[in-house]
Amino acid sequence: MRSIGVSNFHAHHIERLVDETGEAPVVNQVELHPWLPQTALREFDAARGIRTEAWSPLARGRVLGTPLLDELAAAHGRTPAQIVLRWHVQIGNVVIPKASSPARIRENLDVFDFELTADDLAAIATLETGERTGRDPDDD
Repeated sequence: MRSIGVSNFHAHHIERLVDETGEAPVVNQVELHPWLPQTALREFDAARGIRTEAWSPLARGRVLGTPLLDELAAAHGRTPAQIVLRWHVQIGNVVIPKASSPARIRENLDVFDFELTADDLAAIATLETGERTGRDPDDD
């Protein structure tokens, strides 16, 4: 059995790949964080059995200065990064955050013993701005 993964593919890129090769990827790694949740792309991927993986899941750390995430972190006794990582897990993303130390790796893994509420998820959805930390794949 063989599988392929792609990075930075919009829906039209995946459609072209399938049309030209007959192969669909099993994973699509894209920039994805609360500012850029890629809802339509995640739905497109899910409908085709493609897992969506987030690169830059914390918007290169920039999303961590958001007051809402600070409030949610305080309410759950967690860090803002843990709130964002838990958000990724709960909405179905594959998420592998960058970590600079063993302590940060442990902190990043400590997101499986709590859940965000529906209200928490709705609040995080209000952070969407469409802002990217990287380039749009269509601009290449």
